[in-house]
Amino acid sequence: MILGFEHFAIAALDSKTLADWYIQMFGLRVVYDNGKQPPTFLLKAPDGTVIEILPAASGAKTDYRLTEAGFRHLAVTVDDYEAAEAHLRKQGVSDFIERRETGSSKLLFFRDPEGNILHLMWREKPLD
Repeated sequence: MILGFEHFAIAALDSKTLADWYIQMFGLRVVYDNGKQPPTFLLKAPDGTVIEILPAASGAKTDYRLTEAGFRHLAVTVDDYEAAEAHLRKQGVSDFIERRETGSSKLLFFRDPEGNILHLMWREKPLD
């Protein structure tokens, strides 16, 4: 019945700056720009995943914890965990929330510029 999730959206206090950060950090490409100010973007990852970044009408920077109710994080899969972590550090990300490693997986939690939690994820074998 369901084939997957077409995209997810982030309401941003500064949609242009946040979109630029995701583009630079993860190599996403703009597949839609509504041309308005402030703008809405659809950004596509190499695997086809799409993130919509749209302007927030109100609110403040997010500062929630990993265990509060609601959506908690976006997991970003990588094939080379060490290289991905080095890239994050090179791009200025160094305030890591939590790190976990087992023999078959490695993960690292961090925040985007607006406080949304991301989760760098490497697995020896994809989930079945």
